[in-house]
Amino acid sequence: MAQFSLNAFDVAIIIAYFTIILIIGVLSAKSIRKGSDSDTTNDFILAGRKVTLPFFVASLVATWYGNILGIGEFVYSKGLVAWFCFGIVYYISAFFYAVFVASNVRNSVFQSIPEQIAAKFGERSRVISSIIILFITFPAVYVLMVGILFQMFTGFNFIASIILGTAISIIYLSFGGFRSNIATNTMQFILMYTGFGTLLYYSLKFINFDISVINNLPVSHKQFFGGESWQYILSWFLISLQTFVDPSFYQRCSTTKSTRIAQRGILISIIFWFIFDSLTIMCGLIAKAKFPGIEPILAYPTLSNNVLPHILKGLFIVSMLATIISTMDSYSFLSGLIIGKELLSKIDIFKKLTLTNRVRIGIIVSCIFAIYIAVLIPSAIDIIYKTSSIVVPALLIPLLASYTNKKIFTNTQANSLMVLSSVATISFVIAKEYVKNGSNSLFYFLNMEPMVFGILISLLLSLIFLTKTRE
Repeated sequence: MAQFSLNAFDVAIIIAYFTIILIIGVLSAKSIRKGSDSDTTNDFILAGRKVTLPFFVASLVATWYGNILGIGEFVYSKGLVAWFCFGIVYYISAFFYAVFVASNVRNSVFQSIPEQIAAKFGERSRVISSIIILFITFPAVYVLMVGILFQMFTGFNFIASIILGTAISIIYLSFGGFRSNIATNTMQFILMYTGFGTLLYYSLKFINFDISVINNLPVSHKQFFGGESWQYILSWFLISLQTFVDPSFYQRCSTTKSTRIAQRGILISIIFWFIFDSLTIMCGLIAKAKFPGIEPILAYPTLSNNVLPHILKGLFIVSMLATIISTMDSYSFLSGLIIGKELLSKIDIFKKLTLTNRVRIGIIVSCIFAIYIAVLIPSAIDIIYKTSSIVVPALLIPLLASYTNKKIFTNTQANSLMVLSSVATISFVIAKEYVKNGSNSLFYFLNMEPMVFGILISLLLSLIFLTKTRE
């Protein structure tokens, strides 16, 4: 893999970045109350439910964009359709979340999605939903990208880069939990916009501010839907519904001082997401126009390596790391919380530990699994596409049903819906991998996208259960 061309000043900036986030993360841990176990746990997991609007927005925006190399890969490979698949559909889902769900989450007494579902459908649903959620909370995508960047500026082998990058990036979570996550996310939010704003300016300068170079792109890159099939476009819209079952949205809304902050914060975040999408998509299109033939996932690193002067090059590497690590931290913590609270609490040897310590063990377990997945599936887009296709169909309907006053499903029906939907979609994903002859009439249905298949199965099961309930 190609390496960054760095000088001593660039390296110093990168080292300074890791030093500063470690200091911020550790210092924020000192604000955790040292009272009863419940007080300490509340601070460690929910930051005392006192997060204000600026910190909420900064943390939510930063967490959204962890897949920055994947976005570069998508823009480079497919063009403007990335704005629809990674932008517009998510703005729509976030808007409806703010209007219809955020207040319910903030006013809920529960700390996680599995708790929310269990309150409606029983303890067994808590374990089932926890296992399913782990598919999207294992930070495999972000571990992969941190490993790629570490390899590019250290020259270490890929696995060593993944392990080193992950260890350095999550160490402070064990001290301060969600408080550390919020504090470091705020700094990373500033770095994201600074870095990509600088890259866009120098990229435009590199092409003499002549936007007509975009005309050199393939025709499909300039089409809003990129010539993709309706199923593919629909799949990304359905993937955006992950917003409703995303633990990072749920937890952040739970930590705000008020319902108003949660709702307004999401709406303000949509504006910031639009601005950042504008920066990243323009940079990706310029990379494709000026550097055709490179590995797509290296679109931003290659562009920055060629257009930025030293010092600013180090700053941009830091901005990419900040974008990725802000999300990796959040999902490492969330998966650690699920493992510690929902799974380890059921095992005798861990029951005597405090919840805080079980979460710390969960973070380590989560990162080990994430490293394994990143090595197994070395594509950011593939990881997101496949995991989301499994989780959204399984959890979307049961979670929305849990917010209603009526009990739409029995406990057994809700559990069956989650298990059967996820198993069916996993089976479908595996079948698509191993059955390549999609034109064969026997396997024609395998031409469907996994997300479309999963949602159809979930809707069909829901209708069957609703019919039985009415009878």
